[in-house]
Amino acid sequence: MKILLVNKIAEKNELKSHSELFNELKIDIQEFSINPKSENELSRFSSLFEINDDDEGIEINEVPGYILIISSLSKKWYDFLAGFSCGLSIPLLVFGHDAIPGISHEFESCYTFFDNENSLRTFFEFEAEAFKKQEAAREIIRAQNNLLKRGVPVTVESLAQCVAEGKVQELGLFITAGFSPDTRNKAGIPLLNIAARNNRREIIGALLSFNAELNIISEDRGSTALIDSVMTKNFELMKDLLKAGINVNIQSRDGQTALIIAVGIEDEKYVEALINAGSDPDIEDSMGMSARQYALLFSSEKLGKYFNERKIQ
Repeated sequence: MKILLVNKIAEKNELKSHSELFNELKIDIQEFSINPKSENELSRFSSLFEINDDDEGIEINEVPGYILIISSLSKKWYDFLAGFSCGLSIPLLVFGHDAIPGISHEFESCYTFFDNENSLRTFFEFEAEAFKKQEAAREIIRAQNNLLKRGVPVTVESLAQCVAEGKVQELGLFITAGFSPDTRNKAGIPLLNIAARNNRREIIGALLSFNAELNIISEDRGSTALIDSVMTKNFELMKDLLKAGINVNIQSRDGQTALIIAVGIEDEKYVEALINAGSDPDIEDSMGMSARQYALLFSSEKLGKYFNERKIQ
């Protein structure tokens, strides 16, 4: 929301207290100080709005949400502002009793009056909150329209497909459009898992920046993104998830941990990273086997050294 503050140059000191109020409310302000001695002030005021009339019609930029008058003005100015605000549908506000005498009776209905700082503050506190909600709604609509312009349907399955294909910009638009980073597709697979299964490291980073639930579990395998990253043998992605603090000991539907799967693919760099991150080598899966036992079963010397250092307590 933007407010245009109008005053006389001679009364410019009035701007300070009002500027502090709007800075506190995080409302953008623009100042216009009138010089009564200048003959081109009306045109200078109109130029603030960058009104361009061309073959495609009238284009108006930088229109404020409100015009707030904080000085006593001449009748000419009040009449001009009344017509100007009606033409652009900009509400006119007047602060203080000193400004009222210059307003023509026929234009009084064009103005809203505030006689003290508290009433002005209350008004703009409400308006600022309403503006935030409206802007959030507009952001959602803009994001949805941008997706449609790209030929992307605004649906959960379309979001899941964009994640699988590594489309980071589209993911951002979906999040802006109101979709949760913890959205699941129709199979119950969270976006984080979809990204891990499709080796989409950049998508994982984006989802985590949107505060996706790190330890979310898929409904099909009962797996986390960490388990899926080991299954797809994406070491860098696995390291990203470990660095983010994912729970290393969550078990999938068949009881397997990421470490058990790492033993199964017999890659010592995965095993070493997971053990260093706190993976328990003695958690048993649904077969009653642990990562340590699988390493012994496979007679894997290169993996055995990691487990020999961690005896069963």
